[in-house]
Amino acid sequence: MFDFSKFGDVGDYLSLKNCEENNRSAISRYYYSVFGSVRMYLVLFLNEFEFIDNFRVHSRICDRMSNSDDNTESEIGEILDDLREIRNYADYEWDKFDEDYFKKNLVKVRNNSKLALDEVESLKKSPPFKF
Repeated sequence: MFDFSKFGDVGDYLSLKNCEENNRSAISRYYYSVFGSVRMYLVLFLNEFEFIDNFRVHSRICDRMSNSDDNTESEIGEILDDLREIRNYADYEWDKFDEDYFKKNLVKVRNNSKLALDEVESLKKSPPFKF
């Protein structure tokens, strides 16, 4: 099974060359490392199979995590939502943000993605099951 956290390694590689196209692409890879890992956590560990369906899956997963009663899940949700916003800028906004914006946000995105991935791994070891 694919390990989505490896997308973070691709982000690390891309960020070695400091140019706008690499920074934008790295931001996207960091987001997807967290998104894919969270999605697999929800489906495989919590049996929340509704997240297999691709319809609006990004916003549904962000909402699910952000609105969780579990503090770790809600923190991951907030990080994921922030990463998604910056990833959308990187992937789609060619005229609103300049190279400096992505250069400035790359470190934040990298650090937050690594934090979220660590927290997902922690949840896998001790999921907040509801009874």
